Amino acid sequence: MNKTVSPFSHYVGIDWSGAKGKSHPGLQVAIAEPGTSAPSIVKPPRGVNWSRNELVDYLLVLAKNSNRGKPTLAGLDFAFAHPFSDFGQYFPGNKKSPKNVSSLWALVEEVNFNEVDLYGGAIFRHPVWSDYYIAPPNYTGSKYQSRRRLTEVVAGNLGQFPSLTFKAVGPDNVSTGSLAGMRLLYQIKKRLGPKVMIWPFEMFNVDKTQLVLVEVFPSFYFAKIDMPSKNKAAAESYFLSRALSKYNSEGVDPNFISSCRDADDADAIISAAAIRYLSKFVGFNLPAEILQAAKFEGWIYGV
Repeated sequence: MNKTVSPFSHYVGIDWSGAKGKSHPGLQVAIAEPGTSAPSIVKPPRGVNWSRNELVDYLLVLAKNSNRGKPTLAGLDFAFAHPFSDFGQYFPGNKKSPKNVSSLWALVEEVNFNEVDLYGGAIFRHPVWSDYYIAPPNYTGSKYQSRRRLTEVVAGNLGQFPSLTFKAVGPDNVSTGSLAGMRLLYQIKKRLGPKVMIWPFEMFNVDKTQLVLVEVFPSFYFAKIDMPSKNKAAAESYFLSRALSKYNSEGVDPNFISSCRDADDADAIISAAAIRYLSKFVGFNLPAEILQAAKFEGWIYGV
């Protein structure tokens, strides 16, 4: 892909939720047009909050309506995979550990198949796989280890560490969200096939691709511009508008007030603006020395 031209029709930032249930206040969606206009919040089709299944349908509609050669670029705030490169396995010591990311998504889907709205927490009760997580009901799995993906290590060295994907307790829990996210990736790939590119596991093909999915990390996008969003600063219109300007975007309305407890809508907005800006310069090529790990673990866009 040419690194100076971004061929996308829309840019979608999604702040994700791994919570139980069918209605998720923390699931927020923002969309940006090409150019410099501020991203706008997308309201759910029904009710007050989005469900994860509604989001799947929304992404499928965006893909269907994309023009030839102008796919939608969507960034989702969850880990696309577990660590792999440190041990050469997602689940070290288990002969049935998935051999690639597609098999990992299939495993997560299979274990959680009966859970409502793509919830991924059934794996914490599984007789085999639960041993690898810190999560209710047992909290400390006998095979749990503090592990990070290579992209998380690099992000941390640049100033913002993501949380551990096998840790499902505490305020920094990203495990349940990532597991639910893996179910989303499995479902979208199953339904769209080659029309969706899930980066960096697949190559970008502008002639066939209608939807490109990348992993985003909103806190990193704030930290990247030396504006770490501490104490919910992103909920303030002035702070958010200044951050957006760093990504060549117009600011939000001065009367903008975050409707979310943790400024999740602001995270969606900065993600949409960041991937729009970064797609013009970063492209989709990774250095050879990290590509091997990224093919199994994923990569945060812009790190």
